Amino acid sequence: MNYANIARMATNGINFFSDGNGEFDCITQQGSVNIVGGVEIKKPETVEKIKGLVRSPKVREVDGEHIRVTDKLGVFNNAVELKNGYHVIIDGERYVITEARPIRQTSITVAYRPIMRRVSVHG
Repeated sequence: MNYANIARMATNGINFFSDGNGEFDCITQQGSVNIVGGVEIKKPETVEKIKGLVRSPKVREVDGEHIRVTDKLGVFNNAVELKNGYHVIIDGERYVITEARPIRQTSITVAYRPIMRRVSVHG
């Protein structure tokens, strides 16, 4: 199988269904403050743009443990590696990826289907 071709087809499908609104900010590294010689040095967040689409779970998908009513489910291309713990900004609200769920048969990831949970407090 040509997995690069499958990844290209997945990206084309994601681009088709997400239209122009399918870009999201993904925070891959949280910002922090380090104290060096008594001076605060701010380390900014690392933000990547990811392309995909997001939807709310259907009632039959909600199990209360893995997927909750307030979660979001997404489909994103493989341009940026998604990992558990990354944050995604959806409609101005921050969600954390609880399960990245990569789609892959071998070591080549074709796309991601993450479960994202709203972050209640952001600091």
